[in-house]
Amino acid sequence: MKDFKPLDSDEYNVIREAQKAFNDVKQIPCTACEYCKKGCPKQINIPAIFSARNEQLIYGQIEKGQQKYDSLIENSAKASECIKCGACEKICPQKISVVEELASCAEVFEK
Repeated sequence: MKDFKPLDSDEYNVIREAQKAFNDVKQIPCTACEYCKKGCPKQINIPAIFSARNEQLIYGQIEKGQQKYDSLIENSAKASECIKCGACEKICPQKISVVEELASCAEVFEK
């Protein structure tokens, strides 16, 4: 820290641009903590479903996301099986609208 120099305005601008670019990426901001999964009465693997959807949203890997979802629901409940009780949303540290996102995933994956 001997030669410490605070960031200048140009460097701050680069950081702001990077933040904006990151925030513009459409995604479900799930960290896979699995709190929602433990609270779900239908035992829907919410983080795994969101991960499959993020394959599509973030990386544009439509088929890979679909394959991931199809494989997942062989041994787990579908996104459409959500009963909209909201238990997941009450314990989600990311404050995700889980019920809404699951409905969107069902619409995409179960067409």
